[in-house]
Amino acid sequence: MDTATILANIAKAQNILKLLTFLQLTTYLWPPEVTVQDGSYADFIIVGGGTAGSLIASYLVKQKNISVIVIEAGGMGEFETTQPGLFPLLKNSKFDWNFTTSSHSTLQQGRVLGGSSQVDYMIYGIGNPEDYNKWASLTNDSSWTMKNLCPLIKRTEKVTDPTILNSPDVFFHGTEGKMRIKKYHKSLNDGFFQAYREMGHKVLNDINAMNPLGYTNTYFTIGQGIRQSTAYAFLSPERDNPNLKVMYNSVATKIIFDGNKRAVAVQVLTHDKKKITIHARREIIISAGAIKSPQLLMLSGIGPKQHLESKKIKVISNLPVGQNFQDNPTNVMVYEMGIADSVLPINPHEFPVAVMEGRIAMHECQKRADYQILSGLIVDPRFFLQVCSSVFSFKNSICDNFNKALSGRQVHFVTHHLLYAESRGEVLLNTTNPEDKPIIIPNYYSNPRDIERHAKYLKHYNRIVDTTYYKSLDAEFVDPQLESCKGLKPGTDSYWKCYVLGMATTLHNYVGTCAMGSVVDSKLRVLGVKNLRVADASVMPEIVGATVQGTVSIIAQKLVDILFEEYRFSSY
Repeated sequence: MDTATILANIAKAQNILKLLTFLQLTTYLWPPEVTVQDGSYADFIIVGGGTAGSLIASYLVKQKNISVIVIEAGGMGEFETTQPGLFPLLKNSKFDWNFTTSSHSTLQQGRVLGGSSQVDYMIYGIGNPEDYNKWASLTNDSSWTMKNLCPLIKRTEKVTDPTILNSPDVFFHGTEGKMRIKKYHKSLNDGFFQAYREMGHKVLNDINAMNPLGYTNTYFTIGQGIRQSTAYAFLSPERDNPNLKVMYNSVATKIIFDGNKRAVAVQVLTHDKKKITIHARREIIISAGAIKSPQLLMLSGIGPKQHLESKKIKVISNLPVGQNFQDNPTNVMVYEMGIADSVLPINPHEFPVAVMEGRIAMHECQKRADYQILSGLIVDPRFFLQVCSSVFSFKNSICDNFNKALSGRQVHFVTHHLLYAESRGEVLLNTTNPEDKPIIIPNYYSNPRDIERHAKYLKHYNRIVDTTYYKSLDAEFVDPQLESCKGLKPGTDSYWKCYVLGMATTLHNYVGTCAMGSVVDSKLRVLGVKNLRVADASVMPEIVGATVQGTVSIIAQKLVDILFEEYRFSSY
């Protein structure tokens, strides 16, 4: 079986799942679709029912006589978005914005209630304490320190893992929150942990503020066999709340301001292509993600003056919207080891691979990691081919080269993330048509230091081939035979630098395009205007050293606290 066949099979599976849509198997989980009339009012309008928007809405609608309208560009979650084992089928589907960058690579972002938490890989983590402490310093607001954010983490999480619940590590986690998170403990990982110890790394029960560096079994936002998106964990329980209205398949096209630069309404293109205006009595909250939030702000006159004027948009507030795009650039490393055993069918209710996470620093005195590892043993080479082609979108030739080299052997599959990259990208308007996708220029590795660092870290990790465990299995690094690296000796510095660029991909952790300190203040208010806030990954001034879903939930919880304090709402 080759990559083209795998992609054809994925397309067939997606078409079969489309048929299940007509059965409405999961419609009961979500708030019902409503018709909002032109000129309607709500106390709060939330643009984007994604990771942050669903969580924020779930708290606001609990307040007596507080109405909330959520404008969601996608639809309800369906069978495949709720089943953890079906995640490879979600990229390039109707649940994905299917963004394309200036270099023609694809970026995944959820276009569905629950947003990216409904389509991502469910890998959950919280950044290093120094990440948040730096935010606090940049904003001159100590409420953003890790110490002060800890209650919000605990309010979100419901850890179900006994190894955490019965250990001192439980101090750093929540046990009564709504989002269930779990770990998978499989004996398949024992040998790898042995190898990591031999390399001089700690093997931990949990990565947290007390133990920030080492390897552990990773967390997944999975509970009771269901993907724990924020739409499922937080908003679904409020689906019958009369204070909540969700507009599905509706696109916010512009924020409207009065003469005092107060945000008063949102123009919306509804699912049936009607143009309506809905008004906010209190505030408008934009939670459309690191790509769509800056696009909406710029279309509304908030952004870089020169860029907006080039599009003939009246400037309301001259801010660096769309700048400061950040991500954790990712490389993929593949190792062949052991003969593939008999393969069991994938259980759709569980993640199909037991994944280990590592946060590794080059020097023991460091408190923050230089790179992050997510690795697992894939016993079915066909599933690896599916991940290679669909999830990471590598060229067919690269995946076929891997498949040929593996020849039925088990796969140790490693995603290697450069943390705290120095390169910065941007999001720009393509046209003034809100239905057109923006220009995304991620600028990965535009700073040569990022290439140097990532190559150094790949070489550092590759020492695993010299461990006792690897040698016992005749395990070897698989060279993908990149054309661009032809003639370079594997393992040399020049080879790894070439490899970095040839095997670059992403786990879609985009942040920074409406950053605190330059676009919004520490209370997430857009600078230069009133009654408008942004709460999603775009407000991170600097990226965190982990996958970002957990941090986006913290940002949403933080805004809940801010609003409850400012409006003197009752307790949660």
